[in-house]
Formats: sequence, C-alpha cells, structure tokens
Amino acid sequence: MLELPRRLQLNESELPDRFHRLSRRVHPDFYQTKSSREQALSLAASARLNQAYRTLRDPIERLAYLIRLETGQKEIAAKAPNELLEEIFDLQELLEEYRGRKESGAAERLRDAQAKLRTRLARLDAELAQLADEWDRTTQPSVIAALQDRLAGRQYLMNTIEDITLTLEGREHAKDRRH
Repeated sequence: MLELPRRLQLNESELPDRFHRLSRRVHPDFYQTKSSREQALSLAASARLNQAYRTLRDPIERLAYLIRLETGQKEIAAKAPNELLEEIFDLQELLEEYRGRKESGAAERLRDAQAKLRTRLARLDAELAQLADEWDRTTQPSVIAALQDRLAGRQYLMNTIEDITLTLEGREHAKDRRH
C-alpha cells in the first residue's frame, strides 16, 4: 500500500513522507461532499493506510508482517527458545512458588531472572537485526525461517518478562496466561 519494497530495513524518513502523501489522497475529509460509496471507500482506504503505516513503522511488527507475507501464516506463535527450556521450567516453578507464598527471596530471584531474560532479549534483538540485513541482501527462505524462529522466541521472552512483572506487582491474573 505504501509502495515500498519487501525489505526489513527501511529509510526511516521516507516512510512518514510516503504516508502523508498517500494520506492526502484517501483521507475521508477530502470526500465529505462525495457519494456515500466514495466516502465509504475513502474511509476503508484510510484505515488500511493507517494500519500499514503503524505496521511498517515498528521494526518488530514489520518483521512479523513480512514473515506472514512470505509464509502465508496468519500468526506467529510464541515459542520458548530451545536453549532456555530448562531455565523456563525452573522459572515457572519459581513463579508458582512466589504466587503461593510471596516469599521475599523468591521475589529477588524473580528479579534476577527477569534481568537475565532482558539481556537475552537484547541479544535476540541484535540477532534479528543481523538476520534482517541478511534478508534484505539475499531474500533466502532459510533466513525467513531463522527470523520466524527468533521472533517466536522473542515473543515468548516478552511474555515471560511481562508475567514476572505482573506477578511481582500482584497483578498476575490481570492477563490471560500465555504459556
């Protein structure tokens, strides 16, 4: 919709310029005196354009969108990175222990685990950036598979970090459980 190539790395200044230029073409304010059909089409086009802009503006959303385009999947499910499975099981036990007794020692261990997960998340984001560069250079299907795997792991880490935060704040039931 924004007439951009299928790339993960975009010119950050070009995106808003394209959005504003196209927005002036389809914005509903310019169709107020037109027929109800033209108004409805303008509203739909404007909504699609806004969604496209929001998606492409966020690097992670842009990545998820590209993966969906390339694979035909509707959603990328969160998946625990294989190298973290044992740690995640231990962390889930610690979360349950804390929820049951609210021990201060468990809280400190949860904060430490959360800090480690954030460090892993930063490393994963760096891997995603490298893979994004590789995709833009080669467009190899194997790169999409690697991106998809890392993005699923990233989502899992984000969910786990959020679970720890909610648990420590006493709001562990504020959101549906995701794992």
